[in-house]
Amino acid sequence: MKNLPEIWNEFVNSGDVDGVCSLYATDARLLATFAKEPVDDESSIRAYFEGFTSRPGAGVSFDEHGSRRQEVGDQIFLYTGTYTFFHGEAEQRQQFPARYSFLVDEAGGAKILHHHSSLIPA
Repeated sequence: MKNLPEIWNEFVNSGDVDGVCSLYATDARLLATFAKEPVDDESSIRAYFEGFTSRPGAGVSFDEHGSRRQEVGDQIFLYTGTYTFFHGEAEQRQQFPARYSFLVDEAGGAKILHHHSSLIPA
């Protein structure tokens, strides 16, 4: 069975904004890799992912060592790790290594409560 970050990854890579947005709780907070301000509501989360997935060749790949999953409460889990965002075609492809954390409520239909993503310093 796939964990929520793996499902999120598939939705982002397929450009399925509806799918990505369905994974976030209605009151979720997204501290996004490419946003200057916190993203705090459903319409802003949608706009953020519409913007990212509209770039040619946009996607994300989780690093081979994968996520770490820790239970932090009753059916509340913290996933942490690193991934790389990319966009552009062939020689124009740009890559952005980043670290992430997803706080997920896995009770009754797993939802992301909090998602933090930031670029890894050079």
